[in-house]
Amino acid sequence: MLSTLDTPPISTALRPTTQLLLGGLTFNLLSTFLLTPRISLLLTTTLLFLRFIPTLLVAAGKLPNDELDAVVRGKRTVVFPSSETHNDNGDGENKTTLSPSNKGLTVLILGTRISHPLGILAPGVAETGHFFTSLLADLDAERDAGVSDNGWLGGSLVTGTPTTPGGNPGHLSVIGYFRSVEDLHAFAQGKAHREAWTWWNRNAGKMPHLGVYHEIYDVPAKHWEAVYLQTPRLGLGATKVRGGDGVLRNVGLEDAGRGVWKTSSGRMGRGGEGEGEEGM
Repeated sequence: MLSTLDTPPISTALRPTTQLLLGGLTFNLLSTFLLTPRISLLLTTTLLFLRFIPTLLVAAGKLPNDELDAVVRGKRTVVFPSSETHNDNGDGENKTTLSPSNKGLTVLILGTRISHPLGILAPGVAETGHFFTSLLADLDAERDAGVSDNGWLGGSLVTGTPTTPGGNPGHLSVIGYFRSVEDLHAFAQGKAHREAWTWWNRNAGKMPHLGVYHEIYDVPAKHWEAVYLQTPRLGLGATKVRGGDGVLRNVGLEDAGRGVWKTSSGRMGRGGEGEGEEGM
């Protein structure tokens, strides 16, 4: 139950004051109808300690910090392996070429916005959420299983902030990456997306409080770069590509503190080693 409430779509849909009031109401209901006030207080205190104790132990270094373990140390940049291989040493072993911003990609920002006082409990939200998450799950499953070359590299979920003071932050987006705009268009014409779009067209008129949107950016090679300083794999850095051997792997994260990877222009393949701005 608690883990369900902690999921981003739910936890961000409830204001902190609402969560506090719900907690107070739950305590009063337990004390009035099910348990004595003393037992209710003991139960609440126990649950609170169970939440705080692991946090304190992790902070003190007594328990592993899973969040920190996921961090990739140093300054890193995304590198897609080239389809070209070479053998410089004459040892019979081919090596994959690594070059900056050597492939184009297509960025999809797909989102839904709830403009209703009930937030995630508003009519149509559950169905919209189901289609939204199932589309992403299908893309991931097809890519990971290799049943079809759908060109999907991966994506990250992002929750939004209220657009009006005190408003409901019912805003969920995915920033996704495709190999090409042709792959994205093929996905849009696929069965899963057509089913979702058909449902939306039939019901949108009855749901003025629900909005969906997308933005597409077709980015050629040498027109993108990325830097991650002490973060887990996220965004473009969390995507996966299938190599020439058919094996699906995480994209490479090269050391962005040296060589051509050190500057923004270098990471875009537009300047030599040490040229351009330092910055991030």
